[in-house]
Amino acid sequence: MKFIKNKLKNMDAPVIKVTNTGLKICFVLLLFSTLILITYHNFQYSILFYTGISLFKSTLFFISFFIICAIAIDTIKNENNF
Repeated sequence: MKFIKNKLKNMDAPVIKVTNTGLKICFVLLLFSTLILITYHNFQYSILFYTGISLFKSTLFFISFFIICAIAIDTIKNENNF
């Protein structure tokens, strides 16, 4: 965990900017999927449940994708600096 925190603190500015933008978009999608699941709780339509759960799982995948790719891109960028 400390490794990930140190990597995220020491990233280049463009990588941080793209990562933050991606995480903000994912957060909005998580809120939207939560809204869909709340709507399912009120109306009990199965399509709302499957849509909300699918969007929620996809968004969690994208969050991990943004973090892992940011670390990988920063590592590759720092290794190739001569």
